Amino acid sequence: VQLPPDRGMVVRPVPRPRAAVPAKPKKGDLIMSLIAKANSGNRQPALEAGSYAAKCYAVIDIGEHYSQMYDKYARKVIIMWELPDEIALFDGEAKPRAISETYTNSISEKATLRKTLENWRGKAFTPEELDGFDLKNVLGTGCLLSIIHAPRKNEPGEYAKIGSVSRLPKSMSVPDKTYNPLVYLDLDEPDALEKMKSLPEWVRKRIEESETYKQLISPDENMTISGSADNFSEVDDTHDVPF
Repeated sequence: VQLPPDRGMVVRPVPRPRAAVPAKPKKGDLIMSLIAKANSGNRQPALEAGSYAAKCYAVIDIGEHYSQMYDKYARKVIIMWELPDEIALFDGEAKPRAISETYTNSISEKATLRKTLENWRGKAFTPEELDGFDLKNVLGTGCLLSIIHAPRKNEPGEYAKIGSVSRLPKSMSVPDKTYNPLVYLDLDEPDALEKMKSLPEWVRKRIEESETYKQLISPDENMTISGSADNFSEVDDTHDVPF
């Protein structure tokens, strides 16, 4: 379902498919939806396992991706957080560490994103909210991240990943504004391809692998979006919170 550009990226419950083998999505028939960590070339030691105050600074739609495990296409979204109390040097500049996670854009009963959002806000969704929740509402919102370690798949050692997201305790706080500019990308918006130019290369590659991106460009074009990760698109951070 193609939503109007002014609706924002809205996540809805996704019913189980009836077909045994899902068909490849067609243009105009995509479900609304939005990774893990950015590699800036400055490999930092893994964050220690534990709890961290964090603030969301990016929500990025990376399009429809096929899952061999579930044999179906699903819209994916990247949510990124910065950790204001964890400062490291990146190309000689002191910046807060950041971490991110990829979710299927669904708030169905068993969806991981629904559990994450409900724990983050500290309350369950109402029936009205389940009709469509705008992910833009989480931008600039603080939370408590539980970081755990997991083994790397293609190399020795472990990496830090998000174990859970919960509401920030009253005894903890985060800065009013994020260090990084707030970033929001919805591939269904008419200026999505232009906004992609300001995203890091690893994010652009994930988007370019999606069926959504392939349908945005002409089939006879071999188009690659290039840009600079230093120029993230800024997003108005005056929305109402908590979400």
